Amino acid sequence: MFKKKSVNEIGMPAVPPKPALVLLRLTETSANELALHQWGDGVWREAALDDEFLSAFNPDFEASAEPDIHPSLNLPEGSKALLLLPGNWVWSGVESIPKAARRQANAIGYMVEEQLAEDVEDLHFVCTPRNGDICSIYAISKGKMEILHSQIERLNWPLVAALPEYLLLDLLESDVSLWLDGDQAHVWQSSGQGLSIRREYLQPLLGSLLGEVVSAEEEANEEAEGKKLLLLGAGEEDGLVVAELESLFADRLQMNQRPPEEVFLERYKPGKLSNLLSGDYQLASGKTESVWWAKPAKVVVFCFAAQLLFFVGAGAYYHWQAEQAEEQARTMFAEMFPNVRPSAQLRRQLDGFLKNAGNQGGAFATHMQQLSKVWTEQRGKEMELQSLRFDGQRGEMVLQLKAQTLSDLDTFVSKLSSNGLRADLLGANELKEGVSGRVRVQ
Repeated sequence: MFKKKSVNEIGMPAVPPKPALVLLRLTETSANELALHQWGDGVWREAALDDEFLSAFNPDFEASAEPDIHPSLNLPEGSKALLLLPGNWVWSGVESIPKAARRQANAIGYMVEEQLAEDVEDLHFVCTPRNGDICSIYAISKGKMEILHSQIERLNWPLVAALPEYLLLDLLESDVSLWLDGDQAHVWQSSGQGLSIRREYLQPLLGSLLGEVVSAEEEANEEAEGKKLLLLGAGEEDGLVVAELESLFADRLQMNQRPPEEVFLERYKPGKLSNLLSGDYQLASGKTESVWWAKPAKVVVFCFAAQLLFFVGAGAYYHWQAEQAEEQARTMFAEMFPNVRPSAQLRRQLDGFLKNAGNQGGAFATHMQQLSKVWTEQRGKEMELQSLRFDGQRGEMVLQLKAQTLSDLDTFVSKLSSNGLRADLLGANELKEGVSGRVRVQ
């Protein structure tokens, strides 16, 4: 991918980029005002910003009487734009953030509060997972985000994302990346953090910012010896910087002579980099692009998960119902045949009892048939069968019944006796609600 040293041109990717992506950039001028630039034909060209946009960021802004000579933004129909914000607007760091806390902005803020120069309540946080619980954290003033969000909505810019300038270096997937960008310098480390500084502060910081970081890693881990630095945007006037970097990184220094902006546009993919326009500041009409099949795939996965949960739930429910029914059957079997141990195949055991009862004269079958007939006739009465026992040797059945009144029990016994059976009421007890009696049928 990269040559070892000197001229190192990053080639184009296998899949050509979408030509409709426009690169925009907000910069701060020496007069503490904002300027908008658009990348095109290999150079940055300043574009016009209306007075409302400028005064929103700077209340002391005074509109000029002279018309703005800069052209308006050139956004072809159907195009999308990527907006770069000044890197010094956005703080970045790396922290271990549990999954449960990643969607809670305040929780993220308080976990990195000691590293911030502003109050947590005044900052908008974006958390991007890196490796396990390790995440990149980005923080920007809520005041700036509120103004930016409202102005972008007003101007209806078709943005896919807004991100700090140094974050583009993450697309290159290098151990350490340095972009010399006019009077600025942008640094990115593969651990997941970066910063932007003015060029006059770069050279005094090179050793501490890059060399000592690498040296500390080398002492802690021998694998750090193979870490490399990728340098972009270096020109003939940057000889001193290049020489110092060569002394720090030796043959681990790599250089790219292509325009960095072209490399970024070629390698950018929607959703790959963190978007500051998220959460409360997500655009209504400029959401991050996604592949066409993402939403249908999510619907399919959701339906599959719902169907799977339904089947698992239904299976668990019917299994519980079956266990309840089997428990009831075993309880009733124990009441009917107290001296017989129920087997695993309860139905087969009952079939055997029925066949055996048929061989002994069919007493059990006859009793049950007459009992069912009388029970059907008594359906209007509130009667409850509490227990049933059958003695095959004697050919008699003992019922424990519960009825509303004693006369209901007498009526039931009389009807059993009138259907060819001999039924006797052995005894009855008065309950709080109704009467309980024992009936013998022969």
